[in-house]
Amino acid sequence: MEQIKLLLVDDHELVRTGLRATIDLEEDIEVVGEAGDAQAAVEQAIAHRPTVVLMDVRLGQVDGIEACRRIREEMPDVAVVMLSSFGDEETVVSSVVAGAVGYLLKNVRRADLLKAIRAAANGESLLDPSVTRGVLDRLRALEQRDDPLVASLSTREREVLCLAAKGHTNREIGEQLFIAETTARNHVSRIFARLGMARRSEAGAFVAQHGLNCTSDAGA
Repeated sequence: MEQIKLLLVDDHELVRTGLRATIDLEEDIEVVGEAGDAQAAVEQAIAHRPTVVLMDVRLGQVDGIEACRRIREEMPDVAVVMLSSFGDEETVVSSVVAGAVGYLLKNVRRADLLKAIRAAANGESLLDPSVTRGVLDRLRALEQRDDPLVASLSTREREVLCLAAKGHTNREIGEQLFIAETTARNHVSRIFARLGMARRSEAGAFVAQHGLNCTSDAGA
């Protein structure tokens, strides 16, 4: 497995130390940097080009959501996972709209945290189960009928986009939609090109931001 480069961002040094102590035990994850505020987070991300940024929401004057937005604008390939003591819907939705691929609460179990880091590195999107229901209801309620990008997608393209957003491979998409793997690959390439995407994590952010309802699609 390719080494996952991780950047830790939290304004409490003790929290960063604890996270590093936990993560340093894993052979496939390397902590390449730490930051205690939003500006340092962006600078560290540019300097180290991490695979995943584990970002605290509350960072002081400039919060982690803004730092996430800046990092994603500079480096769309970097996956940002928000880590917070708070699971209010507004904060979670704002994080997803800013480009975060995941949102975890700080009481997350060690095994689930490591699983989330690896999932983000693989282009998957994730939300802490305790905040999922309300947040998804809000995201699905977002206005989408006037969005030309959403309107341009056919029913089949929406199915493919939803499966890609969940991290499914082209082969898995083909199996679930009963189409050839090459056909699935062509669909994904065409959709990503139209929407200006490069990774499945970006598909996850797009689905969340535009409130696409994927629950009734194949593979839901």
